[in-house]
Amino acid sequence: MKNIEGYRRIDVADGDLWVAEGFERNAEQLRLTDQARWEAMIDAGSPAGRGRIAHIEDAGRHVTLKQLRRGGLAARLWRDRFAVRERLLQNLSLPRLARQRGVATPAALALLVVGGPPGLWRGWLALETVAGGRDLGRLFLADGIRDEEWRVALATVRGLHDAGFEHPDLNLGNLLLDEAGRAWILDLDRCTAHDGAIDVDRRIDALRRIERSYLKIGYVNDRHVDTEPDWPKLYAPGDVGLARRWELREHRDLAKLERHRRGWRR
Repeated sequence: MKNIEGYRRIDVADGDLWVAEGFERNAEQLRLTDQARWEAMIDAGSPAGRGRIAHIEDAGRHVTLKQLRRGGLAARLWRDRFAVRERLLQNLSLPRLARQRGVATPAALALLVVGGPPGLWRGWLALETVAGGRDLGRLFLADGIRDEEWRVALATVRGLHDAGFEHPDLNLGNLLLDEAGRAWILDLDRCTAHDGAIDVDRRIDALRRIERSYLKIGYVNDRHVDTEPDWPKLYAPGDVGLARRWELREHRDLAKLERHRRGWRR
């Protein structure tokens, strides 16, 4: 098993616990070598996304715990099981690399990986808590999202792209605003990290995914959307090249959006 920079590996029953430098004492206090301990804390938490999460405090550290689960079509078959252990380890390595490149994403503090059925793996992740964090989906349904909030969130997405990260599943659920109005991006474990900034078409693909998420949440929750944000302008004000490419692709992208709409259910 290769080392991961910034983390210490501890042997546990049927697997490994990876702990970030500086979090070793907290991990010991929380008994994070024990799978049953993770499960008990998360079960006592609250529903969120694909499962449950727990927010805890230990020695002044605010920590979010969750079990790692599959998304999309794979979730129907695999649920919380992964065929490749290294896929789970990306929950440590990719956020660390992103943070080194200046991306606003919570630090991964610990990861427990244990064997499931033969040949499969399960994982539990501890992250630093974003103080007062609310995802854009919740903001949209509660109060609506102001242009300034969109501007902050999409500027952070632009920073992700400038840093060379291609996120395959950007949506309102993994874009957060904290209590100070700063934006954060979650779920970087499936990202592709490029050596340089990503190209304009990949950027537009990401904006279209955010747009679909926004429209779908509105549709599913009977929240009428009168007008859409000006996505290119909020993402990159004054970028004429991106705005022109957005217009050139619009017919194709709107046709793709309509195909997605057919699968939405209230």
